[in-house]
Amino acid sequence: MKIKLNRLVMFLGVILYIAGLKLSYVYFISPDFSYFGYINLHPTKIVQIVSIIFVLFPLLFFDTKVQAPSRVVFWIIYLMVYIPTMLVPDYVRLNGFDEIITLKFTIFCALFLLYFVGELPKIPIYYFNNNNVLVAGFLVLFSLSMWGMIIQSFGIHFNFSEVDDVYDLREAYRDQVNRFSGYAINWQSKIIDALLLAVGFIKKRYWLVFIGISGQIFIFSITGQKSVALSSVFILGIIFCIQKNGRDFVLRFIYSLTCLIVIAMGADHFFHSSEYTSLFVSRMLITRGLLLNYYFEFFSNNPKIYLSHSIFVNFIDYPYDRLPPFLIGKEFFGREDLAANANIWADSYANFGYFGIFFFTLLLAGILYLYDCISEKRNFIVSVTLIAMPAWSLVDTSLMTSILTHGILLALLINYFFKTTREEEAHNEKNNYF
Repeated sequence: MKIKLNRLVMFLGVILYIAGLKLSYVYFISPDFSYFGYINLHPTKIVQIVSIIFVLFPLLFFDTKVQAPSRVVFWIIYLMVYIPTMLVPDYVRLNGFDEIITLKFTIFCALFLLYFVGELPKIPIYYFNNNNVLVAGFLVLFSLSMWGMIIQSFGIHFNFSEVDDVYDLREAYRDQVNRFSGYAINWQSKIIDALLLAVGFIKKRYWLVFIGISGQIFIFSITGQKSVALSSVFILGIIFCIQKNGRDFVLRFIYSLTCLIVIAMGADHFFHSSEYTSLFVSRMLITRGLLLNYYFEFFSNNPKIYLSHSIFVNFIDYPYDRLPPFLIGKEFFGREDLAANANIWADSYANFGYFGIFFFTLLLAGILYLYDCISEKRNFIVSVTLIAMPAWSLVDTSLMTSILTHGILLALLINYFFKTTREEEAHNEKNNYF
């Protein structure tokens, strides 16, 4: 009976989430940002109903609890990539039943591939009998080396006087960053600081939490990237949602995002602005569907890339004069300096078309399966927190970039070598942090 009730509550939550996205787009985002591509062509009811069916039908097969980190990654992608991908193109295309319906169906099938990773039986993993104190010491040295590269490139200063103009910060960051400091920024902000937050809450060593949050604030003052500014809130939200071994994760996550949308709309209605929906709805959610539409439109009519800008750069000639994000930024936004970073499926289509969507989804599924197997003997909260930020990067980054640059591989290695036991879960059950 409880399972049926939870499923009903999940359906209701997703319906409210859909309504929030649509209301935000129609009444706040499109009116103020139509010049930037967020137009409203008033899709017909039948087009909207078909898209909503694409969103809701998979819920008939989805569980309301998570028991493996891969499921957390799945729900991040489902809510933050898949649903905007199904809904937003309807508003910017003249015909909602043209080729875009084939793309939606392909992504629909890929979604199921990603979900059923969590259903696979786990293979036993051999763990080295390493000293955890030594591993912790190595992580400290690794973090210090990351900070060393960051400070060497950017100095020690909090640019709070410039935080209001994040575009100036981003421009200055792009001028100063190099390959090594770029990796250091990503690995420290997405992996090490997330680990500090998780361990700090589990061990109730809140000074670790303070260090993690302070590090994120410092990195934001350098990069101006709002994803970094919001990352601590995102990680703490994930920790809140996976309490009780993930039994209520899905419901908590859905309703948390829905509440965020409602609060953003309420604030903008009160202040007669679109600032909050722009930050928390448009940038985080709506833009993912808009950019997928643009990538699909461009690469349906122009040559695919076939990773010629990446691992096959020495084997295949790249057909364009700029990288894909800047290509789309110039083509659809008229700005040569705009990096229109795509999500995992948009980038997959740009590289190999429909085949690419299945190929990169299967590759991600394989990585997540290995991560699940490693996590069987690890603390669930730590395992999930380590992979949460790299998973969030898939919302606006390709899988190939996320594996190394945004820390998927690093998260896997740390989770393997840094021993955190499942026995701590029983303690966590009695001492919830939120």
